[in-house]
Amino acid sequence: MTSIGELRRRTLDTLVRQTYSLARKDLTLLNDNANLFGVNPAVEEVAKSFDFSRLWAYPSENSDALRERISSEYCVSPDEVIVGNGSDELLDITTKSFINPGELFVSPAPTFGMYKFYARVNLATVKEKLLKEDYSIDADDILSENAKLTAICQPNNPTANLFDFNEISKILSGSNGMVLVDEAYGDFCGSNMLRTVLACERGIDTRTFSKAYGLAGLRAGFAIARSEIIDELRRVRTPFGLNSFTEAVAIRAFDNKKWVKATVSKMENEREYLSNRMTALGFLVKPSVCNFVIGKSRMDGPTLVAALKDRGVAVRDCSSFPMLKDYIRVTVGPREMMDKFLAEAEHVMSGKMR
Repeated sequence: MTSIGELRRRTLDTLVRQTYSLARKDLTLLNDNANLFGVNPAVEEVAKSFDFSRLWAYPSENSDALRERISSEYCVSPDEVIVGNGSDELLDITTKSFINPGELFVSPAPTFGMYKFYARVNLATVKEKLLKEDYSIDADDILSENAKLTAICQPNNPTANLFDFNEISKILSGSNGMVLVDEAYGDFCGSNMLRTVLACERGIDTRTFSKAYGLAGLRAGFAIARSEIIDELRRVRTPFGLNSFTEAVAIRAFDNKKWVKATVSKMENEREYLSNRMTALGFLVKPSVCNFVIGKSRMDGPTLVAALKDRGVAVRDCSSFPMLKDYIRVTVGPREMMDKFLAEAEHVMSGKMR
């Protein structure tokens, strides 16, 4: 009998399944850049009045109420908004919509790994363009590839820096293909390229409720682009993609901007504390505008990450990224979490470095 492996699509043979989150509740989770300062109050607020007896019914096909609220928040038309099950779904359908098998997908490197994952699933030819030594982006280098689709994370994960506004603007205006600007971490630093993206005929701006808005467990994201682009994305998006409770919470979350601002302020204070303490431990720490810090370890990075996990702390091993050998990424959280990581890292590194 033919095995499942033999029936698998041959183009998936070299594809490695992406794994990010760890389900173990005994771990201090500093590895996935969620908002560690708490759950958005919108969850409890909505739960008090939400009609759970209506969950037998399908939700809105296109999350129309949320699209209306997003359009009001960002001063665009609802026809310029599409909602997804996290912004990851929108990355996937963007690739499905605009890449034919064999066509070129380009992104800088190092960057968020899911861009090339979705490109490979959808049979694109993938090319990564290395950032400069200071992690800045070279627009001319990107544009020289004449890609069908280009994805840029602004600010960038995992390097935690903002790319030069003018360089991204140059890519948007100079590309013959689609350009996706992922602003998942923009709320942590006030970065906003939406108007520049909308001024471009082929630009897509993606955002998420999973980071600063503290709703990673509910999975809600959205994209804003010209209506003709949104029409194309909607052609391949599955209906009823967002459940009705998540939609209601996401709408309410926009009323809690003071909470978001307060948690971002707390994060900034703890980020400075973490960066200084990691530097004192011997890490080469890079400047960050995001809710995470990256630093190069004095010891082998994967060994450090494994040892920390054994001691109850999960951080992201960045050694698989180009330019980031022996780097780790640590999500910024409350002081007790930071001190737990720092104490365990010091214990591991002092023992390994003897």
